[in-house]
Amino acid sequence: MTIKENSLQHQLERAIESTDLGELKLLHRSQYMNVRRAVAKNKSIDSEIANNLAHDPVLNVCYIASQNPKCTEKRDFSNETFTACVTCEKSEIELACEGCEKLTNSSLHF
Repeated sequence: MTIKENSLQHQLERAIESTDLGELKLLHRSQYMNVRRAVAKNKSIDSEIANNLAHDPVLNVCYIASQNPKCTEKRDFSNETFTACVTCEKSEIELACEGCEKLTNSSLHF
């Protein structure tokens, strides 16, 4: 089964729970930002995955990846404007952004 054949929910569960480096290498290429972000938080990833995700085009992913201890390519985010979403510590599997109280006072609307 390929990664595209797995549902978002299944990919999220695996990204959070997996300790299998091969599986995490596949998941870090997921089309879903939340899956890549969950992989970036996973302590079982290696430096290659962490460094790749540190250059993800989505700020929510690359910032979290840069915070992983396995990331050896540090990034400068001083010129970035972070929303509450970027630094959110909730599990990606439980995200309900539409009802997030941190966003009610923000310019982001869903």
